[in-house]
Amino acid sequence: VERSVSFEARDTGDDGFTLEGYGAVFSQPTRIDSWEGLFDEQIDRSAFEKTLSERKPVLQFDHGRDPATGTVPIGSIQEIRGDDHGLFVQARLHNNARVEPIRQAIASGSVDGMSFRFQVIRDAWDESSEVPMRTLKEVSLLEVGPVVFPAYAGASVGVRSILATLPEGE
Repeated sequence: VERSVSFEARDTGDDGFTLEGYGAVFSQPTRIDSWEGLFDEQIDRSAFEKTLSERKPVLQFDHGRDPATGTVPIGSIQEIRGDDHGLFVQARLHNNARVEPIRQAIASGSVDGMSFRFQVIRDAWDESSEVPMRTLKEVSLLEVGPVVFPAYAGASVGVRSILATLPEGE
């Protein structure tokens, strides 16, 4: 399963190869209308704890479906952790000809989403309203990275020193 969110970047005076932002936000309901059905979904603050204690996910562009980069990682994750807002990700993009167009697309704002691919380990459903609410309690995080068409609103990522600064409280 994949979920995506839009992003911005923090301006910290870096060299433009540090990707930073949120791959997911916690406790923010998002409408899902897919082969799984129509429902609202939110991510519990502890959903990533076990998987992150076991290993780091891979950093890929468009879930490894990009013809130029394929499943080759576009960088290396330096830090990934849950905080008060969501799943914070900091990574260093590789400095090569295949990754450069992705970095430029992020810098220009053409690519404005981050997504994560996961397997559900444990979830909870509340079917008391017309549209059921699914809460992801535990997931196995497979990969995370920038995407062209985000589907999950609220998370953020960008290339530091290239894009606008995140507003306070984001």
